[in-house]
Amino acid sequence: MELIGTQFKGLEMAKIDVHLGFTFRVGDANSNQYSRVDVTIGDVDTNLPIEDQLDKSKETVDKVWEEVRKQVDSKIDEVLDETKS
Repeated sequence: MELIGTQFKGLEMAKIDVHLGFTFRVGDANSNQYSRVDVTIGDVDTNLPIEDQLDKSKETVDKVWEEVRKQVDSKIDEVLDETKS
């Protein structure tokens, strides 16, 4: 291993994952029914510009989020309809 500036030649820097999730209540406060949405962006290379990598990920996350949101909204409607009966 050879030190070059502040990097080591032949040493691969770490890749990181970024995770965000949130849990929310579905229905009224007495229902005790919850749903959760999670997003993980993995293998972010610390040797490359992070902004470029995240910009590419944002497009995918936006598309996936839209589909997940539709599915979650549909399930919430089903649960709410069931609690009204």
